[in-house]
Amino acid sequence: MPMKSQTQRSLLIGFIVSIAACGAVGVYCLLFAGFGYLEARVLGTTAVVAAASILGLSAAIPWERRRWHPVGPLGMVAVSVALVMVLVGIWAERWLFQTGHGQSYFEFMGIACVWGVAFPHIGLMSLARLRRQYTWIRRLTVIAVVTLATLLTLTIVYTTSGDDWMRFMGVVSIVVACGTIATPILHRISAIRVREAIRTFEPALRMTCPRCELSQKLPMGRSSCGGCSLRFLIDIDEETCTTCGYPLYKLTSANCPECGTPIAHRPVTTESQD
Repeated sequence: MPMKSQTQRSLLIGFIVSIAACGAVGVYCLLFAGFGYLEARVLGTTAVVAAASILGLSAAIPWERRRWHPVGPLGMVAVSVALVMVLVGIWAERWLFQTGHGQSYFEFMGIACVWGVAFPHIGLMSLARLRRQYTWIRRLTVIAVVTLATLLTLTIVYTTSGDDWMRFMGVVSIVVACGTIATPILHRISAIRVREAIRTFEPALRMTCPRCELSQKLPMGRSSCGGCSLRFLIDIDEETCTTCGYPLYKLTSANCPECGTPIAHRPVTTESQD
């Protein structure tokens, strides 16, 4: 876990450094130098590293949270391969075409980029906590993402560009876009409805201030003492389902009644039939 968290921090730092370097090179080119082939390659390199950092972060988060394994590791591998191939393509483009490998190399590079975006996309979709009636939207979106990536791969390999083919790709792209927009919205809606349903107690705590010894009732979260203004952070963690967040207080079943996820350390109850 610490190593993966360090990976996320490194990717975020890499993104920030790449953006800063890209801006610095752009300012330098505009103020002190012309914009030639070398400057274009430097700007392209920093932009590619920044994009790869964001995509790698998108794959590292579901990996750390163990969501839909092995989508996270596959995303990290795909992003790494795409990054290396794009950087080689930027700096060795002329050499690749001189040796006669330029076209095939850039075809493989395009395929790597397609899946380097598809796997992190699926990984981010896995983070949404949806109610059971909404899960089909995410499932459809994931299928559309895989279908679109496959279609793009076939287009690159076979140079397919027929009218019906492009229309079908357009339809799949619309499904991907709509599902990608709808999933986080449904995630928020699901969280609101769960919180409204799971409140099993008043989220407040009566305590005595350790500094002024004033007895008072403080709400959950950030608050301060009414006597001496000492600040408090109260976090109440109620046992909930790891999948949908449904409360497990006073539940006797072995599965979550909301999403059906097995509850850890709960024995399976059976009813005898006469």
